[in-house]
Amino acid sequence: MKQLLCLIIMAMMLGGCDTAQKSNGFATAYEGLSFHISGQSSVDLVVELDKVWGKDYDAMRTFFVDTTSFAFATGEQYNTVDGFIGHVKKQMENSTGWTMDYAFAVDLSPGEGGDLVNAAFTVEAPESDPEKSKEIIYEWYYVKNGKIHNWTQSKQIVFK
Repeated sequence: MKQLLCLIIMAMMLGGCDTAQKSNGFATAYEGLSFHISGQSSVDLVVELDKVWGKDYDAMRTFFVDTTSFAFATGEQYNTVDGFIGHVKKQMENSTGWTMDYAFAVDLSPGEGGDLVNAAFTVEAPESDPEKSKEIIYEWYYVKNGKIHNWTQSKQIVFK
């Protein structure tokens, strides 16, 4: 009898668990959808891209689909990986280095595939720019099937 009572209580506890995926927020461009925390694999992809950024351009290419669109914080836009890589090469000529501060992934449509990954980077200002102390770069990556399909960037300048 005691075992039966334990089984009934256990069944009630399991049945009473809320298994619905939690969500919050909104995105006006995606009416009716909200943000859900996503898995780690898309974040891992962005972290791996950061490891080769500006060091191995052939490896960088493998992270993107051929039709990826790119928009830099300074206004440049590209619809080819070659254009994007060319711009990154120019930027790297004056690079002072950066630190990845965070990355997280959200999913607007669970079960349909595709994550939005947000990552932030701190870039120390060069000594030749006495007004600025650093820039904080924010990047959004749309990742689907293990490849980046869209990349956008913005930045915040921190003055001394």
